[in-house]
Parts: sequence; structure tokens; C-alpha cells
Amino acid sequence: MVARADELISICNNTGSEFLMYVPQVMADCSRIVDYPPLLRHREELREQSRARARRLMIGLPTGLMVVVAAFAVSVPLGMLVAVIITGVMFFLGMPGSSSVDAGELAGIEGEVAVLQALKTLPDDYVVLNRVKLPDETLTNAWRELDFIVAGPTGLWVIEVKNSPGHIQVQPDERHWPLARRGCGSAPNWNAIRNPIPQAQAQVNALQRWLLRHGLNDEARPMVVLAHPETALTGANESDVPVLLRDQVADTLRQADPARLPPRLFATLTRLR
Repeated sequence: MVARADELISICNNTGSEFLMYVPQVMADCSRIVDYPPLLRHREELREQSRARARRLMIGLPTGLMVVVAAFAVSVPLGMLVAVIITGVMFFLGMPGSSSVDAGELAGIEGEVAVLQALKTLPDDYVVLNRVKLPDETLTNAWRELDFIVAGPTGLWVIEVKNSPGHIQVQPDERHWPLARRGCGSAPNWNAIRNPIPQAQAQVNALQRWLLRHGLNDEARPMVVLAHPETALTGANESDVPVLLRDQVADTLRQADPARLPPRLFATLTRLR
């Protein structure tokens, strides 16, 4: 019996009584996962800036205190003036630095990382790949990047991740979906996001063309995941393509209709790395 780690399993022993036990969770095969260099660079820059800030304050605080004490020794008004100036200087010395990583790119990566954590909870007969680049002659640069490919007992999936916060109205046949965000007052701030379903379908098509060139005719299915923790969806059940929140992705993959995949598909997917 295989179950999630947070599920209690009722088991009967040979005396007929029942006891509960936790069944440890089996993780998905993530051996083909690659890092996110912009996120690693962002985190390293923040660590370095934190160390630099600590060094500045370690020098600035004692020095500023001595200057203030010396100023008060001359006169109280001078000491108060110097204290105000030193406080301002300490404020700027203690400010965190900025990252060289584009904020939009970083937000997208953070969404993908959140979805990756959810995908890792799949059973070990699921294979997960991320940041997959495929040739695509329909694009100007001739390459298309897929956020995730998942292969397992319920088939082959291509997952497109978006990280837009707000209340999103899913409209499968429209070019844009209405997006409401919390405004300054009680009224929402209305915006829109581009319908991600055509992008997910184009990724599926690119993957299937690549598989055909390698002798495989397996059908892939698209999925769209809204990863931001402050996202709500309305109308998702009107879409033939699953449009989900990140907390729904693992359960949806597990509970989908079974689909038998040829064993050599998994070896072929390894070539994508």
C-alpha cells in the first residue's frame, strides 16, 4: 500500500483490533531536475549583501556612538544634532541591497520552484523534468522552454506555470483573462493576464514533434498551474485543459485517468537533459 505521508492508515492486527500508523511518502523521481541559475545568483547576492551590511554596522555603530559621546561632551545641542545625523547614517548603512536579477524573471522562477515542491510529493513512478528546452521552428529563436514535463501512470504532461496573484476568471476561449487584485481601498484593481492555454498547447505540440523525431508517438497533455499563494480561480471547470492552483497539481496528476507509457519513453526523456 502506498500513501501520502500525511495520511493515517488503519491496519488490523491478528487479534482483530485496529491501530493507526503513518506510511512514509515516496518521492517522485527528480534525478533529471536542474537548478535555476538566476535564483541561485539572487540568493548569493542577498547573502553577500547581508555580510557586507553586518560589516558596515559593526564598524559604523561603535564609531557613531563615540562621535555622539564626543559631541555631547562639547555641548548638548551639538550632541543632539550629531545624534540625529548618525542615526540617519546608520539607517542607510543598514538598508538591504538590491538584486541584479530582473524582478519579473525572479517572480516566475519562484512560482516554478513552488510547483516543483508540489511535484516532488508524487509517487516514485512519476518522473519530473524542469526547464526543458525544445527546438521549435514556429518561433523566431527556434527554441521553446517548457516549465515542467511529468511522466507517470497517468500519462505524459506538460505544465505551464504562471505566478500572477489575484482573483482570476478563467475564460478558455478568450485571449485574456480578467484579473482582480486588492486595491488601495475597498474597490478591486482590475487587470488581465494573457490566456496561458494556447502557450501550454504549443509546448505540447513542440514536445510531440520532438518525440516523433525520436520514434515515439505518445500523446502529451497540457496543464496550467497558477503558483502564487494569493491566487484564486473562478471558472476553471469550464476549461478542457486543467487550470489549477499549485496545491491541486499533485492530486490532479495522481487522480487522472491511467495512461500506459512505453518504457523507452523514460529513457528518451533523459536525452532532453
